[in-house]
Amino acid sequence: MELADCNESGFSGVWQPDNVEEAWRLKRSFGERSSYTAGGTLLRRQRQNGIRPEPKHLISLLGIPELHGLRLSDGAVSIGAGTALNECRQHPLLKQHGELLVTAIGQFAAPSVRHLDTIGVNISGLGDAVPALVALNAQLVIFRGRGWGRCPILDWIQGKGGAREPDDLLVRVEIPVDSEGDADRAQEELFAFYEKSELRAAFVPTLVTVAAQDKTAEDERIAEQRIPAEGASDSSDRLTSAERRTNGSTLSDKMLGLIHEAIRGHYRAAEDLFADTNYRKETTRNLISAQLWKLMKR
Repeated sequence: MELADCNESGFSGVWQPDNVEEAWRLKRSFGERSSYTAGGTLLRRQRQNGIRPEPKHLISLLGIPELHGLRLSDGAVSIGAGTALNECRQHPLLKQHGELLVTAIGQFAAPSVRHLDTIGVNISGLGDAVPALVALNAQLVIFRGRGWGRCPILDWIQGKGGAREPDDLLVRVEIPVDSEGDADRAQEELFAFYEKSELRAAFVPTLVTVAAQDKTAEDERIAEQRIPAEGASDSSDRLTSAERRTNGSTLSDKMLGLIHEAIRGHYRAAEDLFADTNYRKETTRNLISAQLWKLMKR
């Protein structure tokens, strides 16, 4: 491990650990005075927006092999948390097994940012990749002092049941690969979508992001559907009430109406300076209903 730089301005420098355990120990030791860093984009945005001051200690994750690259492992596409978004977007494994995430990455952040921003930073900052990863049933591999752990992405983001601790180091993201036989896959058709609503066609904060992935059987019943939505920078959830309306059912005009009402009644959309709760709910309902209508009319 090395300390890359020091000065007299109160910033002690950039620590360069060689492995996950060492990085976690540094974060644990320095506490709130420190931050993990990879591309540095999230820290820069937080500082510019006055969300947090510049950390005294930066713990670089660039030299830790476990946090980089994509591979097929144990029935999942495993993505290192330090892998750049652009590398994810171009990788053949994700084009084959995680097309929804590839689509999502192409719709957020400037191209120059995608070369620096990592998948782990996007998840930790509750970025626009999260709904796509929730729809793909992604799991996160985490390291903390007690050892290695794995949990659903939404549980970690929301901190359910102690799933997240302040010093957690996000190591890898795992997207399950369908292991069913070719005959079974032929009987089901995969349907997925990713949609965003923004204030204008530019790189500005997203008002609403929705995604879904489902399998539709030969009789056009929806076998299983996951519909996550993100309504503000601190809000991401699955629309479980709408999912219950669709799973095992055949889409119809009546069903779309029930889904519309389920989202209005149960979705807890956050609000901020850009939009209030009701506007985000209405936008979410319209985005999802439009996509399901397309599925119904195919």
